[in-house]
Amino acid sequence: MKPPPRRRRTLKNDFMLQGPTAERLYAAHAKNAPIYDYHCHLSAQEIHEDRIFDNISSMWLKHDHYKWRTMRFAGVPERYVTGDGSDADKFRHFAKTAGRLVGSPIYHWSNMELSTYFGVEEALTEKNWEAVYDRCNRKIREESLSPVKIILNSNVKLICTTDDPTDSLEHHILLKEKGHPFQVLPTFRPDKALAIRKPGWTEYLKELEKASGISIGNFRDLADALVDRIGFFHSQGCVLADHSLESLLETSGTLEDAEAVFQKAVLGMEVDFLEGEIFRNQLLVLLAGAYAKNNWAMQLHIGALRNNNSRWAAVLGPDAGFDVMNDFPVARPLAALLDAMDGNGGLPNTILYTLNDKDNLVLSTLPHCFSIDSVPGKVQFGSAWWFNDHKQGMLDHFTTLANQGMLADFVGMLTDSRSFLSYARHDYFRRILCSFLGTLVDEGEFHGDPEILGGIVEDICSNNIRNYLGL
Repeated sequence: MKPPPRRRRTLKNDFMLQGPTAERLYAAHAKNAPIYDYHCHLSAQEIHEDRIFDNISSMWLKHDHYKWRTMRFAGVPERYVTGDGSDADKFRHFAKTAGRLVGSPIYHWSNMELSTYFGVEEALTEKNWEAVYDRCNRKIREESLSPVKIILNSNVKLICTTDDPTDSLEHHILLKEKGHPFQVLPTFRPDKALAIRKPGWTEYLKELEKASGISIGNFRDLADALVDRIGFFHSQGCVLADHSLESLLETSGTLEDAEAVFQKAVLGMEVDFLEGEIFRNQLLVLLAGAYAKNNWAMQLHIGALRNNNSRWAAVLGPDAGFDVMNDFPVARPLAALLDAMDGNGGLPNTILYTLNDKDNLVLSTLPHCFSIDSVPGKVQFGSAWWFNDHKQGMLDHFTTLANQGMLADFVGMLTDSRSFLSYARHDYFRRILCSFLGTLVDEGEFHGDPEILGGIVEDICSNNIRNYLGL
């Protein structure tokens, strides 16, 4: 097969870099900064087993619901998205879709990934898909590309996976024995334990009993079992917890109320929405105290509205591209929740994320209410998340942080991804960050001290999150 005709480079070296200061900041301080990917959905098992990828489709399309959504919207049949279509045909259909994604971050990410890891300089389209497919597959074979090779090539120093409290962490333990020059640490995510209204909750308690060795007969037993697992996760290097808050309601419930809700659920009685909120919030307050005692950071991901197409959710399960952002009020309930944690003596370092950018101002100002001595940015407005992690979303996030807070203390970018090629998103973020800062300097809105500016860039890229997690 003939190689594709030589085309003008799609993403030039100055891609996203607006002005001379941005270019200098990126080249000197951002481009080669190490990556601390403190929230992702990569598999510790896949990293440990380190199998060479079969082809670019299995490496690139298999777990990426961002790409799935665009393909479905473009009318691609499901068999070429998640179904039984061949890997080559799936790549062909994505290439056709990608070539029309004008203005989309997925166009940027996809071509950055192809350029960074496979040396493909021309934009992916339906015209060159076959040559690009063959080129990528040849490189996978010739260089034996595997998860560990991609991680090493990306200058990654930390990966924090997302793990259920019942997980044995077997592969994290085995990875430590490998002695890689990067860490793979678990993150404690007890969403199933808190989701008392969802089907399977009582069955999940049995799994938690088995993992913790604690018989769970009441609310306090449940808290004790989770605290036991926190201790186990801590022994394996865990420094983070994570929660998905798909609703927020200001409640005045008590531990006694939570106990009553627990007993209703284990008896098979229906738990209503208000009762579920009381139960979850009371358990969150107790868990926050345990996180604080272990010097963990807590992440609260707010506002996902999941599995909106019940027909496809029944076929494909969760995280398949049928989620959107919710639009409930957050200010009063979130303030009340953090205040309850703080009043209980247990507000840990906390990172807040919103899936709906209507809440940017709330999440950038509320952290100031919970500052303490000697901890820069104890409560943080976290990185532009999911539907917001594009150019405009990041610029809006930077602007809000700068206007209302301390952008220089921001803990920076994460991939939140299931793909090993998504580390290119850190480069995307860094280019946009340098352009934002450089524009302020070039337009006379901030001084141009190179030492201070360079320090801010390096802090946001790497240093702040490393210090925040106590690594």
